[in-house]
Amino acid sequence: MLRFGSVVLTALLLGVPRALDARAFGAARSVYVEVADPSPGLAGFADALSLALERSGCRVATSPTGATTVVEVHALWRCDNSRPDPSEAISFTVRDVRGRRPLVLHYAVGREGEAARALLEALG
Repeated sequence: MLRFGSVVLTALLLGVPRALDARAFGAARSVYVEVADPSPGLAGFADALSLALERSGCRVATSPTGATTVVEVHALWRCDNSRPDPSEAISFTVRDVRGRRPLVLHYAVGREGEAARALLEALG
């Protein structure tokens, strides 16, 4: 009986933080997208990311708050435009309760929307 009580207590302690997460109650996850440089390439990716966030049920915030995930879009590079299939790479940082994670995303030119959706799926 003592072991069963320990299992129940462990399940309760592990389940309470998950239940208190806002998404468990149906509230939309809040994400703030910040662009470091107002260049057309960065702004285009930020727009594609904002659209992908809205379609996935997230709320795009107008300013960062404590519970908001912040995506800082830093730089865009065009990779080998002489090839028949040129690509782009974008660097950004995702900051949330788990910490700060720098990331680089590579995608084909003109496929910002698909890259933004793939990024959201990868980040969960």
